[in-house]
Amino acid sequence: MKEIPILLYHNIGHYPADAMVDGLQSEPFKRQMNFLSENGYNVVPLRRAPDYLAGRIKLPTKSIAITVDGGYRDAYANVLPVLKSHNFHATFFIIPEYIGGERTIGGISVPCLNWDEVHEIAESGMGIGLLAYEGRGIKDQYDEQSIKERVFSYLKIIKKEFSGDIEFCAFRNGVPKKSLWEFLWIQGVKAVFTQCPTNRRPSLAGIGRIQIDDDDHNIFLTKISNIYLFFKDKRSWKYIRKYKVDRVAHRISETLNAIRGN
Repeated sequence: MKEIPILLYHNIGHYPADAMVDGLQSEPFKRQMNFLSENGYNVVPLRRAPDYLAGRIKLPTKSIAITVDGGYRDAYANVLPVLKSHNFHATFFIIPEYIGGERTIGGISVPCLNWDEVHEIAESGMGIGLLAYEGRGIKDQYDEQSIKERVFSYLKIIKKEFSGDIEFCAFRNGVPKKSLWEFLWIQGVKAVFTQCPTNRRPSLAGIGRIQIDDDDHNIFLTKISNIYLFFKDKRSWKYIRKYKVDRVAHRISETLNAIRGN
């Protein structure tokens, strides 16, 4: 099976440090999108990724997809204008419970989208997906019945408030077991997206995305490379983390930036 890099962003903007564990400031995000635009990357709708994975379609080289998790209002204020300026497509994964309210990141309250903004995002050509389990992961043990109940109730809310189709579901990390995947499929979910590494081959039940949370441009270039794509879900990744090879890459990049005066 073939994959394309699927980038995973969370909150994008200027927040206190405690709220930026997975976040990215606006300037690096703009720089990254400019790089993709200026260097011939083919940003495709997320639905192309599972079709390509299953061998149903072919995609040009340097194809890539973009996702934004959390349903934060900065997705409307800081992300959407940049994507539209480049004519890029992205899918925004939301938690219906928090639409029109706030979520807490690192003890910091962060405003979420309202339904009018969700509609405007969709009307601009972007995709809307369901971020399940209140944005938590299912990497270890999880309460399957609770997830099923919440997914069912969330889809009812979305059906009431939003006229578009919900084709995709996402979890913070982890891959659903067979019974949960079958439930999601029955609800109309065509693929599940999560964060790499998944330590397993990609399938429609779990496609690992590459989290972008570092403003170091060299690290960004590494994460969108074919080499990173090849290794991202391999079991060998745990040894890369264990022996801190990833930290070595950061140190090398920092050194290069210092030499260049960045």
